[in-house]
Amino acid sequence: MARRSMRLVEYGKPFQLMQEEVPTAPKGGAVVKNEYAGVCHTDAHSADDEFSGLAPLKCVLGHEMAGTIVDIDPSAELKVGDKVIVYWHGGCGACSRCEVGETTACLKDVKHWAGITEDGGFSDYVVIPDAKLLVKVPDTVAMDAACLLPCSGITAYNAVCNMVPTVQDFAKHSADCAVLLVGAGGLGLWGVQFAKQLLPAGVRVLSADVDEEKLATAKAAGCDEALLWGKGVDDDTAVAAAKKACGSLGAAVAAIDFVNVPATFGRIEKILAQGGMHVVVGLLGGDAPAAVPLMPYVLSRHHMAGVLMGSLPQLKDLVALMAEGNVKPPPISHHPLENVYDVLQDLKAGKVKGRAVVKL
Repeated sequence: MARRSMRLVEYGKPFQLMQEEVPTAPKGGAVVKNEYAGVCHTDAHSADDEFSGLAPLKCVLGHEMAGTIVDIDPSAELKVGDKVIVYWHGGCGACSRCEVGETTACLKDVKHWAGITEDGGFSDYVVIPDAKLLVKVPDTVAMDAACLLPCSGITAYNAVCNMVPTVQDFAKHSADCAVLLVGAGGLGLWGVQFAKQLLPAGVRVLSADVDEEKLATAKAAGCDEALLWGKGVDDDTAVAAAKKACGSLGAAVAAIDFVNVPATFGRIEKILAQGGMHVVVGLLGGDAPAAVPLMPYVLSRHHMAGVLMGSLPQLKDLVALMAEGNVKPPPISHHPLENVYDVLQDLKAGKVKGRAVVKL
């Protein structure tokens, strides 16, 4: 029996389809027969070598995975036949951080990242070296939605969790609070719903984007007001409209930047209330610098947090939340494995609405 794998053979070039032997589970690990693989902006960064060799040539990209265990170490808690998703951000597995599932903060800085440093989901079968990184999927969660949870889902979930204490504090003193989410793509659509689930009742959620169609989708997902930040909208106009939409406080008590380019970074700093929380998520700005006026930043008592995914315990909490049925995934389009590179190009061009997944 063979597996199909789309391998990265040259940066910035189409992947190569290869027929390979189906692997067996290593000691302590598992093999997952992949059913769905999300197509993420991180895959585009890896394919173009924007992480400076972090994703080596000949690897299989695709870090958002959902499938069925077909082989597993007998000592593992899960078993053959279980439906699972993969917490792809593995570490050394031995340090105190890894032992509690905080592998993104591995004390030895080991990166066992399925779909980036090691083979991932753009293949029929995936080797997972550590079976503890597998999370069982409840029957109430669709597998194409489940595959999105270990990256875009958990990132948005963690971003909202980061601003919860700040928003709760503001809500004690004002009945008219608003938060701003910048970017209404896959992450932003998750963010809208998680904000509605996790923030105090009555907190309004505003969504800003350059695309009217994406904003319409954000409205359908539950955002209270959509702000169009198109090419013809200058900074002063965008900031003034956002402050007006924030209600009586005239400012957002917290904001998440799912885009994170200098323009969005600067606008958020002008829109935030004194003591507000600025959560930075997106990678689209690359190495571009963003200026923060130092004295105004201190005087305004702003807080800032950078979010890289979330922990393994958070992923398990997120799966439990999804199982309740109150959060719906973004619109999902299915694509064959052979077309994954073309889908990545559409994603880079902003042509993907919601999320694209490979169906295997």
